[in-house]
Amino acid sequence: MKASNDLDIFRSMPVGRAVLKNAIPAMAAMLMVLVYNLADTFFIGQTHNDILVAAVSLATPVFLIFMAVGSIFGIGGTSVISRALGQGRREYARQVCSFCMWSCVVVGVALSALFLLGMEQILALVGASADTWEPTKTYLTIVAFCGPFVLIANCYNNILRAEGQSTRAMMGQVIGNLTNVVLDPLMILTFGWGIAGAAIATVLGNVVGTGYYILYFLRGSSTLSVSPRDFRARGGVCTGVLAIGIPASL
Repeated sequence: MKASNDLDIFRSMPVGRAVLKNAIPAMAAMLMVLVYNLADTFFIGQTHNDILVAAVSLATPVFLIFMAVGSIFGIGGTSVISRALGQGRREYARQVCSFCMWSCVVVGVALSALFLLGMEQILALVGASADTWEPTKTYLTIVAFCGPFVLIANCYNNILRAEGQSTRAMMGQVIGNLTNVVLDPLMILTFGWGIAGAAIATVLGNVVGTGYYILYFLRGSSTLSVSPRDFRARGGVCTGVLAIGIPASL
């Protein structure tokens, strides 16, 4: 299994090379986050409608809450899984990975519902004015439906690195972000959907990125698991993930 071979390489590889093997794809992924954050604003700006640009800017910090929650399970899970693999506890690592997956699904659905039910209060909190209220609401309402996908994509962008799959982790993020960047001009400018088009492109980008990561596990390329049969919350799984993940998320 390729993932096992990657772990063996990390055991014998010089420290400097091991760090670079992980760091360079991680840096590329972080640059893609920057591109992703700019894409919606850039293409909405091509409409020359300052109200829509303001609406995207107001919505961005709210959307980042999804990404922050995803990092609870991504960074927390990566820490626990890395230590478990180093100790040879592969079954425990599989349980942690599955816990992170299904926690992202449940928490993502709950967050989406919370955002939709509390939309009016959220808009008031971010300071939406009479002019920006409706476009900001349109964007956030559509984006709220991709809650579980945002959490999973951000979670497994981290977790794949725990088993030495930094390049695959980067590729999932790159594919999702490129999908968003390609669809933005099509939906915003060509179809004339404006801010709704930007939101739909964001949703589809996260769905594609999530699909890439799930397909990686379903193909059996990983020593880890996202199967519900491996789900465990006890035995230090939940507390271990949250103890590291919550501070990182904050």
